[in-house]
Amino acid sequence: MTLDLTLSPIYRISGQEIASLPGLLAVMPPPNAARGREKDRLLVYLLLTGNSTFSTSEYMQVAIDASTIFYQTPGALTSALRAATESVNKVLLERNMTTSGQGQYAVGWLTLAALRDTQCTFLLSGPMHVFWFGQSEMRHIHEPIVSGKGLGVHPVTSIHYAQTSLSAGDRLLFYGRAPSAWDSTLEDPTPSSLDAMRRRLTTLTSGDLNAVLMQATDGAGLLTLLKGTAELKEQEDEKHKPDLPLTNNLPSLEEAVSTPEPDPEFSAHMVQPADYTIPPQLEETPPKEQNVKPDPLASLPRTGPREFPASIPRIKPQALPVASEPLIEKNDSPADEIKTIPEEKSEAEKIVLPAPVKQPEPPREPSARTRQTAKLIATGIQSTRRISETIGEKLKNFLPRLLPNTETNEVIMPSSATMMFMAVLIPLMVVTIASVVYLRYGRSQQYETYLGQAQEMKAQALTQTNPVEQRITWENVLLNVDIAESHRETSETITLRQEANANLDTLLGITRMQFNPVFSSNLGIEISRMAASELDLFMLNAANGEVLRAELTNGRGFQLDTTFNCKPGLYGSYTVGPLVDILAMPALNSINATLLGIDATGNLLYCAPGQVAQAIPLPPPDTNWGRVTSFTLDSGNLYVLDAPARAVWVYTGKDSTFIDRPYFFFGERTPTQDVIDLVIAGDDLFMLHADGHLSTSSYSRIESAPNRYQDPTPLINPFAAYQDIDLFGNAHFTQMLFTAPPDPSILLLDADTQGVLRFAPRSLELQNQFRPTTGNANPIPSGPVGAVTVGPNHVLYLAVNGQVYFATGMP
Repeated sequence: MTLDLTLSPIYRISGQEIASLPGLLAVMPPPNAARGREKDRLLVYLLLTGNSTFSTSEYMQVAIDASTIFYQTPGALTSALRAATESVNKVLLERNMTTSGQGQYAVGWLTLAALRDTQCTFLLSGPMHVFWFGQSEMRHIHEPIVSGKGLGVHPVTSIHYAQTSLSAGDRLLFYGRAPSAWDSTLEDPTPSSLDAMRRRLTTLTSGDLNAVLMQATDGAGLLTLLKGTAELKEQEDEKHKPDLPLTNNLPSLEEAVSTPEPDPEFSAHMVQPADYTIPPQLEETPPKEQNVKPDPLASLPRTGPREFPASIPRIKPQALPVASEPLIEKNDSPADEIKTIPEEKSEAEKIVLPAPVKQPEPPREPSARTRQTAKLIATGIQSTRRISETIGEKLKNFLPRLLPNTETNEVIMPSSATMMFMAVLIPLMVVTIASVVYLRYGRSQQYETYLGQAQEMKAQALTQTNPVEQRITWENVLLNVDIAESHRETSETITLRQEANANLDTLLGITRMQFNPVFSSNLGIEISRMAASELDLFMLNAANGEVLRAELTNGRGFQLDTTFNCKPGLYGSYTVGPLVDILAMPALNSINATLLGIDATGNLLYCAPGQVAQAIPLPPPDTNWGRVTSFTLDSGNLYVLDAPARAVWVYTGKDSTFIDRPYFFFGERTPTQDVIDLVIAGDDLFMLHADGHLSTSSYSRIESAPNRYQDPTPLINPFAAYQDIDLFGNAHFTQMLFTAPPDPSILLLDADTQGVLRFAPRSLELQNQFRPTTGNANPIPSGPVGAVTVGPNHVLYLAVNGQVYFATGMP
């Protein structure tokens, strides 16, 4: 990130400038951002129109939730922008449905701007405007036909995408409705600084204003959200002072909370990539004279970390940091409560503003652009009427000739209903033809523009030699293809997307696999663990600890075995609780079992098709059990993880039974209590912790040499294209597997990206990643993976949302 962004809200109500603009949010990428969002800075600018009432905290919460959804959505940038927009639409739509009985509604106009390096991508929903001012040119982005009327009126969102490159000194202006006095300034933005342009815009009119002005400058990727004209002057003065540490510009949380009244000088909020937080917001009290309805926003699901069953401990992800106003306070400012202004006869909509007493403005002279538009509309109406009259006259003379009554001079006139139908039909045909022409040629022009940009970036990527630059360029190719396909999908865009994905996979060490569903319908359960043999697939139900079995049959695929019995219950004199882990047994064992399960108190359950399960408790260790969370089998020995007791107990096997007391694996150092999985490779024990890092312990068979313990154990990424990305830090590892020789490796499941990462056991160097194919060929829905396993015949299984998917030929 080489560009600093400075945002200056322009917010005036009844002649009073307000420092804080509701619905304006500037966000840096959080540490736990989804894949593809690590380099995206986000601007959220939300305007509400209608006659409903919103508090300041409600207004800001909608914007905050949209940014949260954006950074939790992996993949293409346009997909993340669309997901954030749909979240706003859902909130407003459900609120409107709740308040429609009182005749209240709110429509959202939204602008999202995502900056990645120097590429700025816009999403507009509703009749929003974006002006880009470069060094020697300008561009007006406004497509009301594509972006629609706004959010909250229909389940399907109307969206317009646009993109531009930013350079130091460029300025952007966002607004929903502007006074006509701005026309000359927007057509000729001669001011050379942010302060000068702001002063010019605010002095051209005395009416209400709601806009955002942004400028890009060379820097280190900071975001600065200004709060008034005085701060602009201070910023200009700072250019002539010696450089100070960046932390001097950051207000502390205590200072923000202890300030009861707005500071007349307004302080800036400098957001650094690794130093920001979400200050707590004060609870607002609604005015006494209003009847406060239950807030429909409170009943909506909030985004947050997903919960895991008790059988699989998981760590929750960090909260999303947001760079916004540090605190929303109650004071005497008219911005304390945001109310929508009732509709007036002269205007169809009003922007949601605080509710002061508004002074009427004298009528303004229409601008030249307005007069020209009105003239064109009037000319079009007159032309339509002339055409209608001409065709009607022709029909009056022509229709009687079609009748058989030619012997008389009686003239049969068309009925009034026929004339009415023609009067409606002809203007409708004119409008339809105009719409078709725009959709065919206007959207085609935008398609050609973004397809051309994608092809230029492809040519640039093919000439580059730096892997990081190649990765960024191919990602930009995909971004432009996404925007082009939002207008039209063709064989050219499909081919270009496939080529870009193939090159990215090569740079990132990704092997794509074609998955297929195991079952014809969803099982309706949450699967927490899986185990597989060549013909059997076993699935652990996280809710009740029962195991399901699916059998591979010739010609019919997998069939669910409804007679298989492997669940908690009373077996002889032993009571087995819900199973917490399972593993497939070797083909030859003395008990003839195909599956082995274990509960939290160390009871083993041997299961086989067509047989009654057999329970055998493990001899308890000297310190007794805390809670068994996982186990694994290696060379006939059973390794049992008791995470709360910070212990791994080793049982020596005899004919697949374990009757001897165990020995403690560790020496002086023991692991922490957050271990969630383990694998054994010879004398080396690898442990996966809840936060995603690994630790290792090597068992020493020499009494004089202690066990070696390392925590954390570093993972090595040899792919140079990840040089500026922390692949392992951004991953959400939840399970670990070990594949036996001749190709031994350690597999880590990244649940959020549906990827399986393969590492060399000794060096823990990344070898490659297995991921599903992209596009329509991938049957796996979005969502985290609950469980993973690999069969001995190189079949990879993933469990997602109650269904299991398999891919053959895993290398």
